[in-house]
Amino acid sequence: MSLLSRFLFLLFLVAVIAQADLKPTEFGNRPTPWERHDVPAEFSDPFGLPRPTFRYWVPDADVEDNVLYADLREIKAAGWDGVEVICLENYGIERAVVDPAIFGYGGSLWRQRFNTMLRAAQDLNLTVDFALGPTQGASIPILDPNSPGMNTELVYGQVNLTAGQAFSSPLPQPMRVNPGYANAPDFYPPQESYTNTFVAAVLIRRSDSTSHDPRVVQLDYSSVQELNSRVANNTLTFKTPNDGDYVLLAFWQRRTGYLAAQGAFNNATGPSNPASWFAYVVDHFSQAGTDLWTNFTEQYVMNGENADLLQQLGLYAWEDSAEFRAELFWTDGFISYFIQSRGYSPIAALACQFGTTGLPPSTLANGFFYFSFVDDSGADISWKLRNDYRQALQEAYEQYHLEGLSKWAATWNLQGSLQPYATAPNLAPPWDMNSAAAHIDAPETESNYFDDVLDAFRAMGGGAMMGQTQIFSSELGAHRYYAYAVTWPIILNDCRINYAGGVNRIVTHGFPYSGLRPAVEWPGLTTFEWTYSEMWGPRQPSWDYVREFGDWIGRTQLILQSGRPRVDIGIYRHQYISVDIKHFGMGEVIFGDSSLANAGYSYVSVSPSLPTRDNAVVEDDLLAPDGPGFSAFIVDNSTNITSEALSQFLDYANKGFPIIFVGGVPHESPYFCTACDEYILDNIEKLLAYPSVGNVSTEAEVVSVLQRMNVIPAAENLDPCPILYVHRIDEANGVEYFWAYNSDLHGDHATKAAFKATGTPFQLNAWNGAITPAVNYTVNAGRYELWTDLRSNASTIIAFAPKDFFPNVTVPQSHIVSTNYEDGEYDAATKSILLKSSWDGPDGATLSDGRTLRSNSTTTLPPVSILTSWQLVVQDWLPNPDPYHNYTSVFKYHNYTLSELVPWCNIKGLEFSSGIGTYTASFQWSSNSTSTGAYLDLGKILHTARLWVNEQWTGPIEIENPVVDIRPYLVYGVNTVKIEVSTTLRNRLLQFNNTQSWEQAKYAATYAPQPYGLVQPVVLRPYSLLKIPL
Repeated sequence: MSLLSRFLFLLFLVAVIAQADLKPTEFGNRPTPWERHDVPAEFSDPFGLPRPTFRYWVPDADVEDNVLYADLREIKAAGWDGVEVICLENYGIERAVVDPAIFGYGGSLWRQRFNTMLRAAQDLNLTVDFALGPTQGASIPILDPNSPGMNTELVYGQVNLTAGQAFSSPLPQPMRVNPGYANAPDFYPPQESYTNTFVAAVLIRRSDSTSHDPRVVQLDYSSVQELNSRVANNTLTFKTPNDGDYVLLAFWQRRTGYLAAQGAFNNATGPSNPASWFAYVVDHFSQAGTDLWTNFTEQYVMNGENADLLQQLGLYAWEDSAEFRAELFWTDGFISYFIQSRGYSPIAALACQFGTTGLPPSTLANGFFYFSFVDDSGADISWKLRNDYRQALQEAYEQYHLEGLSKWAATWNLQGSLQPYATAPNLAPPWDMNSAAAHIDAPETESNYFDDVLDAFRAMGGGAMMGQTQIFSSELGAHRYYAYAVTWPIILNDCRINYAGGVNRIVTHGFPYSGLRPAVEWPGLTTFEWTYSEMWGPRQPSWDYVREFGDWIGRTQLILQSGRPRVDIGIYRHQYISVDIKHFGMGEVIFGDSSLANAGYSYVSVSPSLPTRDNAVVEDDLLAPDGPGFSAFIVDNSTNITSEALSQFLDYANKGFPIIFVGGVPHESPYFCTACDEYILDNIEKLLAYPSVGNVSTEAEVVSVLQRMNVIPAAENLDPCPILYVHRIDEANGVEYFWAYNSDLHGDHATKAAFKATGTPFQLNAWNGAITPAVNYTVNAGRYELWTDLRSNASTIIAFAPKDFFPNVTVPQSHIVSTNYEDGEYDAATKSILLKSSWDGPDGATLSDGRTLRSNSTTTLPPVSILTSWQLVVQDWLPNPDPYHNYTSVFKYHNYTLSELVPWCNIKGLEFSSGIGTYTASFQWSSNSTSTGAYLDLGKILHTARLWVNEQWTGPIEIENPVVDIRPYLVYGVNTVKIEVSTTLRNRLLQFNNTQSWEQAKYAATYAPQPYGLVQPVVLRPYSLLKIPL
């Protein structure tokens, strides 16, 4: 072997070894392995799973290999360790700009481009996720969308008949066969009519009682007659009984042909060219659908070297949320599956399943079901019958699609990941996302559809935890109307709300392909019709500043992926419809009263199917001790309960586990099951008789009942406030982590919090990677009491660990137990505690060794001052003079002298400027005492900021609390300050409208400028320093 060959081989070997560190070993095993993180070694610079991933939008195969490589290199350099590759194909909406027959998903060119990305990821040490199909991953290109395994629906035809009327005619044909599109495409497929296959015919008597909604036809359930035996050659002959008016319904099964991506121009599809085929959504309720889905991927995307590279680099085979429809979701063989699941045939109940939306009328005010059923007593039983349909469909979805994807992925050393809910509520799949989350390797949520409603994330997070999944990810950062306008405080807000709901992996939305595209101008390819954020990458002025945010996410997620989750309370949630929060403003509420969270209790939802899992046992007073380890369970204002859940609750109560009913006790099953109703009536009172079971009228009473039951949160706010906690426990190392978060977006909060933990308390700074011992705490009744003071939307990390767990961190022999100083830290070099106070007055501290000290400094603090006389240099980002052929911005520089700080849009000449601003000023520091220092408060920051004092960078800035301790950089006399801020591109794009597209024209006409720059006074706040030798 030549020296060059040996060198290249060694480089390859090093790359393989490095890559192996990013992808956990045995990743594709089932059950999925739990990766252990070495927090002391990794916290300063995490790698692999803890770091965020970028969703990478590649429009099609008409892209350049060198650009693909350059894009991935930018992603890696920014601190993201993974990419999620999506062949966007105009999101399946707009017409293709290049012929899909050449450049479409599944073709040889796409396979080659995917190979380029995989090879680049290998070189750059990136992991790769990929969508299982074009656009959202729910579809495959296929020549015949009428094939088994494609999205299927049930439809019906109707004939109204009078008493004693004879009927001898062909079966009524389907009346409604077009559920419409969540996002209607601008193109048409070669096939638009699909085979109607007869399923059943029924005759049903109209009820003498009328529905409260005049649009709904009320029917007598006991009158249903199945007429299949009388059908011959699609013709039916019979006579109605004489006891009333009847409805004849004929049910038909058909494929929906739900389009997801365009095929060849002029519909010139070819049988040997999958790129030319139109893409349609697959059946999500059958093994046939899963096999079609995964087989296409294997045959046309993963074949050749791609499969080997994915086994080495790949993490997740992924699918987006359901944005597809059907009149009524169905699948081949569903009648048999339903009978096996529910114990009776669904045919008699099919009529009541159809409606305008598939949602309860309470969800969408104008929605309604066409038919309802009453029993012989006149009671409406439709809701029970609908729940049976939904539950059978749910089980098929979980068995075939979710478990099917996970099992297939494991064969390739991958895991399955998807979003198990519908974001297009009209006629959407009715899934219980909480239950579904327990059946996929890595369930995923999103910030857009969940609209930053914390309870919505909790509603799904409990399922992920009960399913014992280590990763609960989120598609994060998509904000409607925020293209080129989303800021890092918005992203961090998204992150924290997601984390508080149980999420521990962020997939950032997103990074568009940066190369040239047909008919696209500067700043480059812009997805989603210029509506949704964000188009990250070097096109953004902030791109060179994002590394510290990637580091913050990585460090935070390292903690949130370590150990097992611990949650105080599980809350019963049985809901098949994921309420469309984003479009209808109907936020998820699983516990409405703030007292529970303000006391420090953490909680998530639990679907009634989850207590039946093998891990849902009570041991050592905890439910599901391997995670989430609930200390109590709440059933909140539920009028029904499943018999399976009640059976489990009886077992839990028998072991002394606390259960609290709020707002009444359920007395019936949600299903059409007489035996289940009887079981609940017979046993609910038995459950209430247990001493560990409570029953209260309102949510406001719950906290006091929990306290009487001695159920105390793991982190208790002794002064109730909206500071929330995420708790992780690493039993192998004897460590407990608490991520604390001020969930109030409008106010700062502070409280003394009592933590149930053992060991030594440490503080972990996710902004700079520092790990320091806590210096101010007490121990009371076996709990550590620490002061938690957080600005609005800020967070911090506290760890309780063995004293030597962090080997490079020295723990002081004593600590502060009482002080009126504002801040403190341990200085290992001098073996001293340093306390800081920015107010003139008596200061003191009491130590755990019994000493009490008072400051005897005679130094007078310099006054608080506002920096003035600013010089501002703006690097203004402008369109390239050749905007169709060069997306690189050109710069123009502006220089200003400012007596006060105001937004750029209020400065003449900067009204539509975007870019980077450099502010410089100076101040006089008159103290040469070692017992003084100063904070510099930068005021509200819109996007990013970096600070230099006397030409020294002060490190990453906590952007929601941009107050920097500048004592290490101060000099006596004149001190210089430089602050760099970056902006979004919005303001420039509001003016750039000499344009190519209606999307950008609409953009420019719609929005107002953002307030760029430093917009509040920059304040110098001196402090005094008390040094306590130990």
